[in-house]
Amino acid sequence: MVTKIFYVIITVLFYFFAKKVNRKKPGLLFSPIILTPVMLIVLLLIMDIPYKEYANGTFPLNELLDVVTVALAIPLYRNWSFLVKNWRVIVCSLAAGSLIAVVSGILCTYLLAMGKDYMLSIIPRIVTIPIAVSLSESIGGTPAITVLFSMLTCFVGVFIGPAIMKHFSIKHPLSIGMMYGLGAQALGTAKAFQIGEKEGTTSSVSYILTAILTVIWALILTPFIHTLNV
Repeated sequence: MVTKIFYVIITVLFYFFAKKVNRKKPGLLFSPIILTPVMLIVLLLIMDIPYKEYANGTFPLNELLDVVTVALAIPLYRNWSFLVKNWRVIVCSLAAGSLIAVVSGILCTYLLAMGKDYMLSIIPRIVTIPIAVSLSESIGGTPAITVLFSMLTCFVGVFIGPAIMKHFSIKHPLSIGMMYGLGAQALGTAKAFQIGEKEGTTSSVSYILTAILTVIWALILTPFIHTLNV
């Protein structure tokens, strides 16, 4: 019991320390989402602590994710009329965006001759990780590869998002929210909420709809990929 409390406390302390560092050195490389896992990995290696033991000890923190997910319903309720007013734009844009992301991923792996396994594994990369892993397994991909590409997609989306918005003068809450939701999933949603509630709400809806649409595209395209001789 004492050990489990230690894991929870050290995780929370590392997170707040990372936030303090990030305030002094803003940027993705010094963000809590990067620094906290790195510090925890170093600690586990130094103390020779099995990851499974650490994961079991921090189980209460994982349970809080359900609370956070439910809490997203509050801004969703507040901005429901805004979303309903623009539902056609949201659905059509995400359908096109998710299809382009899936097809471009397949084409890149095909042109680079990375093999069928990578083709299937990269399809769910724009989907939030829990769903991406399940989708990857169901279509014959490798979950570990999917997780890697999904995390890279999140980091790249959050990193280049502000630059894209500045370059193209993107200021509409709907555009910002969909860009972060489609391009960086949950991590992008957290970034969108820092900009505004409408942006964050749109982003949360976007990454959920993107997951549904990506499953549809995957089911349509997977039989075709299996027929390829690569």
